[in-house]
Amino acid sequence: MNTDVRSPRCAITAISRARASSAYFRTRMPVVGFAVALATPGAFDQALAQDYPSRSVTLVVPYGPGGGADVVGRIISQPLSRFLQQQVIVDNRAGAGGTIGAATVARAASDGYTLMLGSNTLALNVSLRKNLPYDFEKDFVAVGMLSFFPYVLVVHPALPVLDVKGLIALARKNPGALFHSSSGNGSTPHLAAEVFKMAVGIKMVHVPYKSAAPALTDLVSGQVQVGFASINSVLPMLKTKRLRALAVTSAKRQAAAADVPTLVELGYKDVEVTTWNALFVPARTPAAIISRLNAETVKAVNDPEVRARFIGLGVEPISSTQHEAEAFVKEEVVRWGKVVKASGATID
Repeated sequence: MNTDVRSPRCAITAISRARASSAYFRTRMPVVGFAVALATPGAFDQALAQDYPSRSVTLVVPYGPGGGADVVGRIISQPLSRFLQQQVIVDNRAGAGGTIGAATVARAASDGYTLMLGSNTLALNVSLRKNLPYDFEKDFVAVGMLSFFPYVLVVHPALPVLDVKGLIALARKNPGALFHSSSGNGSTPHLAAEVFKMAVGIKMVHVPYKSAAPALTDLVSGQVQVGFASINSVLPMLKTKRLRALAVTSAKRQAAAADVPTLVELGYKDVEVTTWNALFVPARTPAAIISRLNAETVKAVNDPEVRARFIGLGVEPISSTQHEAEAFVKEEVVRWGKVVKASGATID
């Protein structure tokens, strides 16, 4: 069975990079002017973009506080607020693997005032969940890429294992006795664990949580013993020795945890799992507003302070054009569909 979950970076090239109507139409012939605007949507979009944004913007993070996506969202909201000259407010709408928050955004007005910080969880939900309350490929438009980051295989310090081989040996000796947490059924940490278990031939019991924060809380307290967690959310626990890191899921070691080996270098080449974050808006959002948001997102991702914060947390900042992001997300829907099919996972 092919369970390869490789890094998506090869699929995308990272990039670090007036109203049309005359005074006559605006003042003497408003009806004709409006008809011209309707007949030329590009000009109408430009008119909307000139006034955008005129109030605060909501950035929906469809995951709970404390997780990798939430950290990325809160960091990126600060420079976006500065560049848009309006406050960008983070709104966590956790539940059902991101589908609750995504459904909220799908129903929102297509005016650029409701954004979504999405991840590959939303792409894999297309194949994993049978009854989504929205059509991911038709109800959203990708604005631009934000980041990539790997996961860390961590255990509670009381577990008598010091490395991956020790964990595998313990799990094989006690099949089904170990519990591993995740941020929810069908989440990337969940599938990372399933791929790992299949690759090494062990059995552990999955314990899903509503979001990353309670999953980590119970892992730190010892209610569960094993977990795959985003590197940016788990670093504080590693530094204070509340959790023990056994391996990271990226192809190369991470500067933020340089002493932690990768699963690839340990010989488990089929367990390379990274996640991505991108900015989305509801479909039918005017093209000029999407273009403005992409431009400000690129500036935000490449802001030196943002890059430094991301890298310090083990997050790789990456920007893109709108078209690159859109093409990448479409490829991700296909790629994760193959992973879901290979794993046999499904959620009603």
